[in-house]
Formats: sequence, C-alpha cells, structure tokens
Amino acid sequence: MAWWPHGAPKNASETSIGRIAHRRITDSANEAEPQVALENIRNTYKAGDTDLAWTRLTNWRIQLAAVLDQADTSPVTAVAVEGASDSPSTILLAAWLTLSLDAPVTIVADPAGTGIRRVRLTRTSGDVQLFRPGLSIAELTQPGQPAQRISLPRRSLRDCLAEELRRLDPDEVFGEVITIGLPRTNLRSVRPSER
Repeated sequence: MAWWPHGAPKNASETSIGRIAHRRITDSANEAEPQVALENIRNTYKAGDTDLAWTRLTNWRIQLAAVLDQADTSPVTAVAVEGASDSPSTILLAAWLTLSLDAPVTIVADPAGTGIRRVRLTRTSGDVQLFRPGLSIAELTQPGQPAQRISLPRRSLRDCLAEELRRLDPDEVFGEVITIGLPRTNLRSVRPSER
C-alpha cells in the first residue's frame, strides 16, 4: 500500500512505489486544485487507486443508500448537494448520486472549509433531506415520517486511513464513480445567494 498525503504524482500507478503497491491512496483535498486532482485521477485511474476525499463520504453514502432502500419507490427527479466550494468530497458525492440515480445533480457551493452540509433528493412523493448544520449531528427528514437525528461526524484522517488499510482489494465503486460518474456529472454550481 502506498499513500501520498499531498503532492500526489501525475500517475500514481506508474511511480516506482505505485507499480508494486496493491493500493495507492491520494488525498485530492490536500492538493492546490482539488478538482484538477480528481480529473487527473480519472484520466490515469487503475484498479487499486483511491482518494481520501472518497473515503470521507462513507457515512454519507451509507445513510443515503439506506434512505433509497426504503419502501418509497417513486423515482428521484433531482438532487442538490450542498458543500464547500473547495471540497472534492462534494464533487465525488454528486458524481456517485449521478451514477446511482441517473437524475440531474446541482452543487450548491458553501464557503470553503465547511465540508458537506446537505443532500436533497427530490421525489414526486416529497423531498428527502439529510442536513448536517454543524460538525457531527445530521437531521434526516422524509415525507410522512418524524425527523431523525443521526450521528454523522466529519471523519478524521486516522479514521479514513484505518478504513483504507482494512481493504486489500480495489474499491470498484470508487473506480466507477471516478471514471464513469465524474464525466457524467455535468455539474452546475450555484452560489448560496442563488438558492
């Protein structure tokens, strides 16, 4: 396993250490231009590549998948992801939802450094919203159900690395999100004042 905490190489799998590593971990959030770093990963992706911006999303993805697995089968017609304007995790979450739901996704840009704050799934039966106003507790609201408070803390570097170290196989979902979902995202960022 190889990890570049910052200064990721242009092609991690083609470096001397990357050629022998089964897993290659980068962190696009620590790069000068996170979006460019994600595009670089997309263009050079090989099975075994991963990025900590994706790992930081694990709990968000678990909660959203649980919501989508519930009985309401009405399709999602639109998605809004509200997150920090400098966050590659915001972009990856939008790309995952684009790939998973085949619905238009809009990113609502929050100030830099705030992380992901909200995901709104629009359905004909009513909106589902997962909103984290602070650093650790989120509120899930769904039509016809009481609001639920959920523990959804920002993940530490230690937690993210521990998750990656437990995996020895390539993360196939990340591979699909970075190579197929990211190009299909066709995102339109919206400033908070436009909401």
